[in-house]
Amino acid sequence: MTKLYRRKAIACALFSLASVAMWGARAEAAYPDRPVKLIVPYAAGSAADTLTRVVASALAEQLGQPVVVENKGGAGGTIGTTDIARAKPDGYALGIAAQGTFVNNQALYKSPGYDSIKDFTFISEIADVQNLLVVSDKSPYQSAPALLEAIKAQPPETFRYSSSGVGTSHHIAGATVAKYLDKPIMHVPYTGAQQGLAAIISGDVDMGLYNMPAAMGLVTSGKLRPLAVTGPKRSSLLPDVPTLDESGLKDYSVTLWWGLVGPAGLPADVSTRLYTALNKVMSTQALRDKLISLGFTLPDTPIPQPAAFQDLVRRDLAQWVPVLKQLGTAAQ
Repeated sequence: MTKLYRRKAIACALFSLASVAMWGARAEAAYPDRPVKLIVPYAAGSAADTLTRVVASALAEQLGQPVVVENKGGAGGTIGTTDIARAKPDGYALGIAAQGTFVNNQALYKSPGYDSIKDFTFISEIADVQNLLVVSDKSPYQSAPALLEAIKAQPPETFRYSSSGVGTSHHIAGATVAKYLDKPIMHVPYTGAQQGLAAIISGDVDMGLYNMPAAMGLVTSGKLRPLAVTGPKRSSLLPDVPTLDESGLKDYSVTLWWGLVGPAGLPADVSTRLYTALNKVMSTQALRDKLISLGFTLPDTPIPQPAAFQDLVRRDLAQWVPVLKQLGTAAQ
């Protein structure tokens, strides 16, 4: 082999290696090269939907591609969550994980259609929130203690509360109140938060315990009367509204969280890209101020790593599944 030939061969080999490296870099940088679908396992107008649409808009700017929100409500969120689990693990179908779907449903459904740990790739927690006990503005009850005393004084299931479905935080919050009072309250599930809230306003049900972002607009407009919050402390948005703990249900606390997930098997580089983009979104002060004004509580930044988010789900499964079974919420 002549020196000239060897030089040409070496040059060709180096060019080929450089081309492969450049192609690999371009392939990695290409994600996403088309719109990303983000599944919300609840109806439009729910707190999860409100949160997702705010975050999705900002996430699209970070990713350079549209992030299309798709609502797939029903069956306590199991339908949409199952679709997330069964999606192709390429980063183009993601979803919102909720405490109701990932934790509560494991106690409420014999076969929810997914394993909350094995079937998903965890990205990060996004927000959490407490619920708000509300009645119609025409309700005779002006305070939570007055309502709770009336429930205890009447026959079982005299009072009715609405929710956006079996297994939602609205359902669990109401069932927990009934457990505290040792008096059954009739649960009336609807297909979404807006329908359940409308039932309170119309008088079809007596009350509800809805996520603050879903209920705040109707509270502000005067159509709903807030009686108590379900978290461990009062909300800065409604500082005059007491907690249920203050209202006579000692140590009562029901809150919930949401986060971003993909199907199991999401490539590591895609997961990292999503975490980085989401962290930038959740670090934006204007976005944080907007979500806080709607009633959401946000994690500190940098946001929780994927492993920390998965650990949160594991802890809540260990804590809440036995409690939900004690509440007598039958698996379906």
